[in-house]
Amino acid sequence: MPSAVSPLEALPTLVPQHFQDAQHSLATHRKNVVALQRAHAAAAQVTLRTERGTKLVGEKAFNEVFIACLNRVLGIKKGVVNADRIVKFVAAYASYAQGAFRAAARAASGEEPASDEEEEEDTAATRFVSILLKHLLRGFGAKNKAVRLRCCQAVALLINGLEAMDDDLYQTLKGALLMRARDKESSVRVQAIVALAKLQGGEDEEDIDEPEGSGSDGGTGKDVTGVLLRILREDPSAEARRAALFNLTPTARTLPFILERLRDVDAINRRCVYLGSLSHNMLAQPGAAALEVHEWGDVVKTGLGEREESVRRAARKLVCGWVDRDADLEKFAARFDIVNNPAIAASALRAVFEARPALLDAVAFDESFWANLTPGTAFVGRQFVEHCRSLGPQGATRLDEAMPLVTALAFRTQAAWGTLLELLEIELEADTEAELSPQAEGARSTLDSLLHVAMSADYGDEIGRRKMFGLVRDMVSNTLFPHALLDGALDVLLKLSAGQRDFMQIVVELVQEMSDWEREGERDEQSEEEEEDDEAEVEDTLAAGSNGRRKRRAASPDEDELARQAGIDARRLAIVRGMLERMSGGGIQEMMGLVSQLISPAMRSKDEAVREQGFLCMGLCSILDADVAATTFPMFLNHLQRSSGIIKVRALQVTFDMLTVHGISRLSAAQVEGLGGGPEAEAKAHEHLVTFLLSLLEDEDEELRVQSAAAQGMAKLMLAGIVEDDVALRSLVLIYMTPETAGNQELRQCLGYFLPVYCFSSPHNQRKLQRVFVETLHILAELYYELEDGQEMVTPLQVGLQLLDWTDPSKSIRQDGDQTIHVDVAMDLMKQLLLLDDKDERKVLCQLLAKLNLPEPEALSADRAEALFLLARVLKAVRPTASAHVCSI
Repeated sequence: MPSAVSPLEALPTLVPQHFQDAQHSLATHRKNVVALQRAHAAAAQVTLRTERGTKLVGEKAFNEVFIACLNRVLGIKKGVVNADRIVKFVAAYASYAQGAFRAAARAASGEEPASDEEEEEDTAATRFVSILLKHLLRGFGAKNKAVRLRCCQAVALLINGLEAMDDDLYQTLKGALLMRARDKESSVRVQAIVALAKLQGGEDEEDIDEPEGSGSDGGTGKDVTGVLLRILREDPSAEARRAALFNLTPTARTLPFILERLRDVDAINRRCVYLGSLSHNMLAQPGAAALEVHEWGDVVKTGLGEREESVRRAARKLVCGWVDRDADLEKFAARFDIVNNPAIAASALRAVFEARPALLDAVAFDESFWANLTPGTAFVGRQFVEHCRSLGPQGATRLDEAMPLVTALAFRTQAAWGTLLELLEIELEADTEAELSPQAEGARSTLDSLLHVAMSADYGDEIGRRKMFGLVRDMVSNTLFPHALLDGALDVLLKLSAGQRDFMQIVVELVQEMSDWEREGERDEQSEEEEEDDEAEVEDTLAAGSNGRRKRRAASPDEDELARQAGIDARRLAIVRGMLERMSGGGIQEMMGLVSQLISPAMRSKDEAVREQGFLCMGLCSILDADVAATTFPMFLNHLQRSSGIIKVRALQVTFDMLTVHGISRLSAAQVEGLGGGPEAEAKAHEHLVTFLLSLLEDEDEELRVQSAAAQGMAKLMLAGIVEDDVALRSLVLIYMTPETAGNQELRQCLGYFLPVYCFSSPHNQRKLQRVFVETLHILAELYYELEDGQEMVTPLQVGLQLLDWTDPSKSIRQDGDQTIHVDVAMDLMKQLLLLDDKDERKVLCQLLAKLNLPEPEALSADRAEALFLLARVLKAVRPTASAHVCSI
């Protein structure tokens, strides 16, 4: 009978067999782990007694065989599923072995551990794990990126099952992982970040080198959490940032950095913030940070305004999770600043109404609801009404059931206005220059919501309509009525009017009455002042003695009175402006008196705010009436030359709006007549005007507002087809790419949207860019080569590639248009090659020739094809540069 195989002799066959089985399926891991642990336990029993002590022969043999099997997968590249299973098998075995050997030790001693120290007793499993970790750490510095990846992956999984680790091994492991967190391979960094995140709980207070919120790193610190925060902010790999994001719990320290990822360039990372870091479960964890009111608003505003649909869905899911936890719409709305920034709360409630329509059934919009309004309930009622209106006929029935009677709504609006007016009068008597008190802000918010609800009321009841009309008219005419509520009140007034002409007449009468009340108040004050002056004059005469000389008081302007007058004028202008913004057309003859009495004097006011309002009102009048525009157009051009600051910006915006509405020909008629009339004079006047407007792109306004307004206005004129000049297009491309406008983000954003839209909207527009292609590229190339230190600019090659992209006929909306644009671009580039002396610029042109999108030969006419190949032959003969690959054209 053959002798039984010893445990050590069986290891070279048994251990590889378990590894072989484990690579095929995760389902067999448990069985193989248990069997492998038995073999490990049997081998651990084999020892050798020597003079120096007991040698753990069996453990050493098992460890060598196990590590040899593991080494076979460490060099396998990322993505091989069998290797991933083996790494998971190794981690599962390490975790199971520690528990099994500890249980066996307890059973052998017959005692339960009395303290935590005995939990960390030395066993064959703890020695095995320590050896395994040290072996894997040696692979962290391997040249093969696959080895570094697999070692980091194995360590990340092993840490989950570690029961204890001595300080030396902990520090060694932490240092090695910090090095791999800066690995040049993003996949290695990801695994190192996962492993490093699991060491966060093992740090002592002295391990944190910098306090929170201090240091040049913005409060990230040098501890493990601080390193993860830096990776979250700075790592170029989206996967690495995502790994750090998943392993950071929202706390007071980490939450600001997590919220920054709402604007991550990677859409998946942005979605993970909503579905992971800010989800209900994460925020409900002990120690998790609570969002501030402004942070709630930022989260909702950013998420619901996303371009990526998947991120918007995640944001809506998050918002619905919040409202599910609150189970109360008013409590949910209170998370946001509904007083000062109601738009964000409105978008959140709309998302909730669409996703959770059953929540609306839980709210009874009955008489009791409208009779006991708070700022929160009033806001919820307003959003409910607007939501029902957006549903069309489907929501009409529910809206009719929820809306209060018009008369009752008018009385509640009056009560809200009375409360607000009382608070405003108290603050006025206290002469406080601070912002409104919270009570006044709440009353203002309630009144604002009621005005919006009033827009959906049915005014078939004449008594209720008259009541509401008189109330709104009185509110608008009151000098204490907040400016923020003017838009809502004017909307209601327009709805209650018989039409736009009636609305205009009502507002004109109201503004004129405000002027009459002002003059009556001035007369009363003047009478009181004259009486006081008479009394003072008598006293001065008596005090002068026998000489009878009078002491006259020095006359000085009353600054308070001037400020009060400016405030009244600003209110009247704001009302007029609101009226004009609601006019869709037609004459403005009914308000010409206000133009001479109010608007024109306001444009000459010394108060900048009043003057700005005057310019805006005059601009709106000019847009609504072509005759007024023809009269005021030269005046606005004059202000563009001699004004500065916000007045120049407003004059420029008004000028472009008038040109967009009325056209250049009509507004420049007077100048055409001065030039003698006729088509030539009209063309000359058009050219002079466009040249003048383009010159404003180089305005030296410190705040860069004039540049931005000029770029936006010229973009509007070109999109509308009012300006067709090639020079205008070239100027916009140059101003967009020049380094001088790098700090003007408003201008860059505007032109970054306009230029591709303009070019791709029509082959005709692409043809215009083709005509200025070479000249524009040459100017920008010269500018690039003359850059001063500290200036940054895209390279000429990048400029040329961008221009090629904009002129690509395959990207035009109209695919049936001109497909030979790049043929002419090629001819222009080759002609330029024959003229240039600069080697670098010639090289750029040659590189661009290889990027052209040329049509099929049959799409070319014989003459154009012959001209193209003739230029190619000339270039081949002349050879302006040795690297010119033009023979393939």
